[in-house]
Amino acid sequence: MTHKISRREWIAVLAVVLLAFALRVNDLAGAPPGLHIDELANVEMTESVTHGRIAIFFPENIGNEALYFYVAAPFMDLIGKSIVALRLPPIFMSMVGLCVIWALTRRLFGPVAALTAAAGFAATFWTLLTGRILVRTVLEVPLAALAAYCFWRARAASGRRTWVLFGLSGLFAGLAIETYIASRVIPVIFVVFGGYILLTRRSEWRYWLKAFGLVLIVTALVALPLVIYLSQYSDGGKLSFFNINLPLAELSKGNPQPLFENIVHVLGMFAFVGDPLPYYDIPNRPFLEPFGAALLLIGLIIAVWRWRKPEYTFLVLWFFLTLAPTMLSFPAPNSIRANGAQIAVFALIGIAVAEIVRRWRSKFVYAGLAVLLIGNVAWTAHDYFVVWPSLDVVRFWHQAGLTGVADRLQSDPDTSPVAVCAPDQLIAEGDRWWEPAWRLMRFLLNRPDLALRYYNCVDTMVLIDGAARYAFPDAADANTLQKFPIYQQYLASSDPDQLQLSDRLGMIVRADRSAMPLARQLDQITASSTITLDNGLSAHAPIDLDGKVEFLGYTLSAESIKRGNAFDLATYWRVKATLPARLTQFTHVLNSKGEIATQLDRLMLTSASLLPSDVFVEMQHITVPGNLKAGEYSLSIGLYTQTDNTRLPIIQDGQPRGDRLFLKPIEITK
Repeated sequence: MTHKISRREWIAVLAVVLLAFALRVNDLAGAPPGLHIDELANVEMTESVTHGRIAIFFPENIGNEALYFYVAAPFMDLIGKSIVALRLPPIFMSMVGLCVIWALTRRLFGPVAALTAAAGFAATFWTLLTGRILVRTVLEVPLAALAAYCFWRARAASGRRTWVLFGLSGLFAGLAIETYIASRVIPVIFVVFGGYILLTRRSEWRYWLKAFGLVLIVTALVALPLVIYLSQYSDGGKLSFFNINLPLAELSKGNPQPLFENIVHVLGMFAFVGDPLPYYDIPNRPFLEPFGAALLLIGLIIAVWRWRKPEYTFLVLWFFLTLAPTMLSFPAPNSIRANGAQIAVFALIGIAVAEIVRRWRSKFVYAGLAVLLIGNVAWTAHDYFVVWPSLDVVRFWHQAGLTGVADRLQSDPDTSPVAVCAPDQLIAEGDRWWEPAWRLMRFLLNRPDLALRYYNCVDTMVLIDGAARYAFPDAADANTLQKFPIYQQYLASSDPDQLQLSDRLGMIVRADRSAMPLARQLDQITASSTITLDNGLSAHAPIDLDGKVEFLGYTLSAESIKRGNAFDLATYWRVKATLPARLTQFTHVLNSKGEIATQLDRLMLTSASLLPSDVFVEMQHITVPGNLKAGEYSLSIGLYTQTDNTRLPIIQDGQPRGDRLFLKPIEITK
């Protein structure tokens, strides 16, 4: 179905495109309120492409098809790595997707349906979010839509051009497979639709067999490198991670209930339920408003009723098959895994509107549709830019506090060093799920003149020599700051300057280490610390470990502890040179045979971020097992790197003296 595009239609289409663009570029720094860990992983892979990396599949972050990163890399090269610049590639891909969906829907169902589809795609929360966040599935929509468009364009062409277009359809289908695991259903759509055509268009079977054969052969050739790679690649737990494959796993055990529940949730996601994951939606917010959901149902009924017309059957197949990935996975529904369905969803709504306009041409109908669009735009804008980024759970997952600190540091001309407090998951670099804070800040903050340190500020502290700033993301105000034990113990008594970040995203305090109680106490702690080396000789602090760090001393909360109780050990260290990455402290409680009775390995700071003269304090809370025999137990400590479990050797008079320090023994009583 083709019509000449009138001037009025061009104006309407341009208005929709501008609306979509305005929604997608508005407040890029504030919504989302920071970088989600999946976004960070995608940014880092894009960065690796700008450095010359070539691969068909990136195995990190539980596996990623690579095409998105190659499309996004030129944007990073040309525009940079700021949070605003990083969000431009998905915006570009989303805008291309809108234009192709309009062209495809217009070719199949006419200008009214096409304009409606474009308007729906422009102003729906689902498409707005997936068109701004840094996930590779955004590229699936324009490529899959191009595959469908070229297929139907070929049907109306003649001669050699027909086969070129069928070949292009296969090319784009193959490229879509290179974007995301859910897009692997696209060839299935063409196979099933081919079966439908061969059953209903038997007189044309030779033509269609050639057409589908060409599409699928080209698709297979384009996807072949990825298929070969994946045939030799272990998914590293990709499907089992967070029970993503739960419905299929339960089905294999003879339990279809999770799958049935998923199907109900997915089909109801347009009107009754929504994505439960807060980083893809306001939890459980339906994908469409009630009128939009009703129009989708009407369009689907019309398409099924007209099943004898191939274009309608094609759309119905596309709708259900592209929803299959989220039906077969957990949790459901999932905005990202259902992304491919956007092409059919808005075309079906367009079919419903076109039928309404055809039957009831009146100003009231047009006015009603205009009100519906305006209302949907207002609802989407309010929920996306106001409600969603203000949710605590969204702020948590997008590290809003860390982003607020970065924004303040970016605009502040002060060049004094900064110690950034971060929760354990943003410090522990071996965590499978979380990315460390320093990797996030590489893209949130463009201030190479600032030296940042990272620590957890609950039981670890980094104190910088001289005047410095101490950032506490997510500490809403001064009262919240008082709840941090580290702040109370080391910073509060120095009467620091306090700055509250906007939107209660955190606090930054300025303090001088020389004014802290620690500066007066450290000499006393060092002098009173009893230390023995591996060779049995006594030693006096400071004690050198590999020329990189000095042990300054320790304090014990108690020297006699009842079984089942706990004691606190605080150790004090000063950095001498660049520390190895992922450094941690071991603390061993040893029995009379030198065997480990209990232990704790912990040092919640990013060791590679520390600089010479920094002092760090580690406070360990060690629980004594209730089954230990009463008696005297040795207490030994040391530092080692988690990457290779290599301990830092103790250096005395230029010679190595073992790799652990023995502190004053403790007495364990009944």
